[in-house]
Amino acid sequence: MHLPDHLFRQAVDNALDIIMITEVELADPGNNKIVYVNDAFCELFLYTREEIIGRSPRILQGDGTSDESREKIRHALKTGHSVHTEIVNYDKKGQKHWIDLKMVPLFDVDYCVTHFLFIERDASERKQREKQLYHEATIDSLTGINNRHHTYQIATHALEKASRYQTALSFMMLDIDHFKQINDTYGHPVGDKVLRQLAQILKNDIRAVDTVGRVGGEEFCIVLPEIKLKNATDMANRIRVNVENFNWQELGLSNPLTISIGLTKFEEDTLDSLIKKADTALYQAKEQGRNRVAVG
Repeated sequence: MHLPDHLFRQAVDNALDIIMITEVELADPGNNKIVYVNDAFCELFLYTREEIIGRSPRILQGDGTSDESREKIRHALKTGHSVHTEIVNYDKKGQKHWIDLKMVPLFDVDYCVTHFLFIERDASERKQREKQLYHEATIDSLTGINNRHHTYQIATHALEKASRYQTALSFMMLDIDHFKQINDTYGHPVGDKVLRQLAQILKNDIRAVDTVGRVGGEEFCIVLPEIKLKNATDMANRIRVNVENFNWQELGLSNPLTISIGLTKFEEDTLDSLIKKADTALYQAKEQGRNRVAVG
């Protein structure tokens, strides 16, 4: 039995998924005119039907959609094929929405593509959950920098790249001198403030290509790709001096805070052997009186 058009229209109007239909525009794919949107579209994007009918879907576009997804959609519009991908659209107020998009061609009786049907779901909550899970898995909750696991993941990739392309790589381990005394004297809340501030100093003092992570209680690691040991030593000493010169009294300490740094270079090491070399150098810096850089 054929479903009457008015019943079909009511069903689509009230669908929970976002429904949009556009005409085909071969001369300028992507500038195809919108001929239908349902209630779910209007509720999410805050446009009335009168405001959106006759406009192009480009009114919803902005930053965020990957080049790969854009190319998939452009190719499907040109060739009359289906596509399933994720895009970013913006509502009338400029709010960003991640959209799970399925686009399919609609055919006339001669099997020519005349329209495209867009079936969409708001994926913003899922993307936010994914972002949160990624953050929890990779970021140290106290300092806001990379955690131990993620730092060593990045380091492993950096070693593989340095080995493949025969490029320099330096690696440093550092920790706070007499940190236990800070916790015992001033309490753990002050100790936590010190760790957060040190993490910020380290982030500010490294290059964009470098990686810093907290890998122990008061121990930090910095991966320095494509930098020779001499330049890395200069950087390590600059970091050490900047830490010593920071006004730690603002955080409640009565004395300056210092760090010791163990620095080494990549020589076809495994990550474990590189860490061991840097740790040995760090131990030497401690043995030599602290507040210094030792190279191993």
